[in-house]
Amino acid sequence: MIMKNLPLLTIAASSLLAVGACANNSNAPLTTGERISERGSQIGQYGDAWSAGQDDVVQGERAIQKSNETIERARSQIADANEALAKAEDRLREAQEDKENAERQVADGNDQMDRAEESYEEVRDGPSAGNSPSDEIQGD
Repeated sequence: MIMKNLPLLTIAASSLLAVGACANNSNAPLTTGERISERGSQIGQYGDAWSAGQDDVVQGERAIQKSNETIERARSQIADANEALAKAEDRLREAQEDKENAERQVADGNDQMDRAEESYEEVRDGPSAGNSPSDEIQGD
């Protein structure tokens, strides 16, 4: 029976030896190919990081350009608003001066009407134009 199982026993023993050999190879120095492969993996990681950094730079530069354009538009809008504000202040000042002149005109007109009424009262309260005393004396 052992003879029948001998090939199986040989395979099992070979497998155990192969596994043991692999375990011992982990402490063994890497071959040139393994070192190059490992180094390539590390270099690849640096390359990936550099590419990601380059993408960040490109995106950042686009964002800076967009921000600069927004800043210029905002400055232009502020300049336009300041110009509109100055014009509005001029119109306000002119309107206030016009109002003051109109108020003076109203006051002058009221004074003129008051003087006219006073003059009329003097004439009205005075002697009658049709019955003057000299007419009565001469008319008799």
